[in-house]
Amino acid sequence: MAKDFRKYLVEASRHEMFGRFFKELQIGLKIVASFQASATHASEPAETLDDMEAYTKWEVSLRQVNKPITVVHIGAWTHLQNQDWAKSFDKPEFQNCVTAEFLSVEEAQKCFDAVIEYAMANDQLDSEDDIRVVEPDENLKKAGGCGGCASKKKTEPATAK
Repeated sequence: MAKDFRKYLVEASRHEMFGRFFKELQIGLKIVASFQASATHASEPAETLDDMEAYTKWEVSLRQVNKPITVVHIGAWTHLQNQDWAKSFDKPEFQNCVTAEFLSVEEAQKCFDAVIEYAMANDQLDSEDDIRVVEPDENLKKAGGCGGCASKKKTEPATAK
């Protein structure tokens, strides 16, 4: 089991009307997880608390950096959707993520563990230590990755004829 997901959470913003938002967690090259709890999220209690241990239910979203997470055979959701914790997730209309409301701490942790396991099994994450806390508007496509096969090709210098 991975470290408690709540230990990774870093507050990004807090507002009386809009609640609190935590930064996202980039798990490997492709998957980004969002764990949220405040007065404006689907969490219990529906309050903005400073003690993360006081929440019994969380709002959780998963998305991919490069493609919608639900794209068959490309999206990670193909491999994650049959797990017990995944039954609560829906794909919101016009979004590229899957979201669950009121996920228990245990279910949220199982989700976190499964995503880490998936990323490691698919060579997208070397270890849990490589999980990154990211800003909501950070360009993640430049945050990592192999650069593609084309980046490995060495071109010969042009010669004059």
